[in-house]
Amino acid sequence: MKTLLIGKIDAHALQLLESKTELQQISNEEFIATASFQDIQAVVLRTYTTLTSQELDKLPNLKYVVSCSVGLNNLDMQELKSRNIELIFCPGTNANSVAEHTLYLMLSLLREDVKMPFAELKGKTIGIIGLGYIGKLVAQKLLGFDVKVIAFDVIEQDQETLEKLNVTMKEFSEVFSASDIVTIHVPLNKHTQNLVNKTSFETMKQGSFFINTSRAEVINEEDLNNYVLSRKCRGIALDVCSKELKEKLDEGHVIITDHIAAQGEDSFKNMCKSPVEEFLKRI
Repeated sequence: MKTLLIGKIDAHALQLLESKTELQQISNEEFIATASFQDIQAVVLRTYTTLTSQELDKLPNLKYVVSCSVGLNNLDMQELKSRNIELIFCPGTNANSVAEHTLYLMLSLLREDVKMPFAELKGKTIGIIGLGYIGKLVAQKLLGFDVKVIAFDVIEQDQETLEKLNVTMKEFSEVFSASDIVTIHVPLNKHTQNLVNKTSFETMKQGSFFINTSRAEVINEEDLNNYVLSRKCRGIALDVCSKELKEKLDEGHVIITDHIAAQGEDSFKNMCKSPVEEFLKRI
């Protein structure tokens, strides 16, 4: 099968593609500049490559899109469906890396606050918005810290799993009002854009902490900046934010890690290898 790889992926996944397909590898810039790929039947890509109707017109014989990322915002899902193009991706492949990074941010916020004595996780209430792959792993990793974990998700959760994770489901606003630390783990879509806003921050407890390792657009950044400037906020940690917000956040206890939560070597290998292996099973 003639396969087009756009950009770079993990060496193990690359080796699999080279051994099982007729592979052509190009950069994202080369893909944008090229008018047509007539013979390509499969495309392997990551989130920085966009596939809308305009790009798909370049690929008239495309049968498979293999995404070596978790987010799918770069893909026109309706267009793929209408053209009968099969999408192969493996959600959750970066979940452990993001969950571990979330705990790192929690502990860093509590231990690096120079304005107040160091705090401990023990005895705190942790609020998780979004109890999917990552949210559940965060809860699991918190089991040994002697904390109370509450969560909100629009999807009904299995009671046995909640008991195993020692998580209590609450309403969205209650998670913010009852938590010492709120951490966000939702995908970006039309329902979650600006999900966390002024109302959410006004509800939060005095001396609370806020963490976002999902997508920047899930948060209303103007409202977040006002929360940071308020006396209510004790600290925030962001793995994702706009350049404009980053320039504003020059006051208060702020940790920014520039979108590295899912980029560890183990996570990157898993994000690339898993969908490639699944693709090769189907051809």
